[in-house]
Amino acid sequence: MAKAVLLLATASRALQQIDRRRVLGGALLPVAPTLAVAAAPEPFTASIALEGLGDVEVEVRPDWAPLASERFRELVDARFFDDSRLFRVLPGYVAQFGIAGEPAVNKEWLLPKEKRLLDEPRATTNARGTLSFASGGKNTRTTQIYVNLGDNGGLPNMLDAQGFVPFARVTRGMDLVDKAYSGYGLVESLTGGLGGSVNQGKAIYYGNAYLDEAYPKLTRISSIKRAN
Repeated sequence: MAKAVLLLATASRALQQIDRRRVLGGALLPVAPTLAVAAAPEPFTASIALEGLGDVEVEVRPDWAPLASERFRELVDARFFDDSRLFRVLPGYVAQFGIAGEPAVNKEWLLPKEKRLLDEPRATTNARGTLSFASGGKNTRTTQIYVNLGDNGGLPNMLDAQGFVPFARVTRGMDLVDKAYSGYGLVESLTGGLGGSVNQGKAIYYGNAYLDEAYPKLTRISSIKRAN
C-alpha cells in the first residue's frame, strides 16, 4: 500500500512537470513564463496659455504614443515652453512650437543625441486638433511639436505616411489656435519657403532675442501647465 501511494505521488509530480512544459518535435520544452503587462499611464490634461488669446486645453494620450506623451510631460514639468513662441503657423496646415526662449535650455534639450526619442507606432491619424512631435528623420524627435490645423493624415499633406505620430488632442480652445498670428506663415506659403520662415538654427542659438527682433508678431506661449 505504501509503495502504491509512493508511485502515485511520483506519477503526479511527473505529470505536473510535463504540464508545465510544451512538446515540440518530441522534445519537452519549458513553458515561457507569463509576463505581467504594465497598464498604460492615464491620460492627463495640460493648459496652453496663449498671450492675448486665452487658454487651450489639451488631453495627452499615453495610449496613443507613450514615448511622446512622457517627453511632453517632462518638458511641461521643466517649464520648457514658458515664454516661447508659435514660430511657424501655416493656416489650414500646422501651428508649430517647441523652441525655448532661452538658448541654454535649447542646448540642454536639443543638442544631446541621447535626448532624441525613438520612433513609435502611430495609433491615430493626424486629424485637425491633434498634436504630434516634428522630426527631421528616423528617431529624431526632441522638443518641437505641431498642432494640426486641418486633417493632415491623408492627401495632400500625407503626415500619417511620413511617420508623424499624434500623442494628444485639443479638447477646448481650437478656435484660439486658429487665431495665432500667421502672417509670416502666409509669406512662407506664397514664396515656397523662400521668405517668412523662421531660421530655426538662429532661433535655437539666440532664442527670443532673435525671434522678437526678426518676428515680433509671433504669438507668445506664456506657459504650459499640467492640470492633473
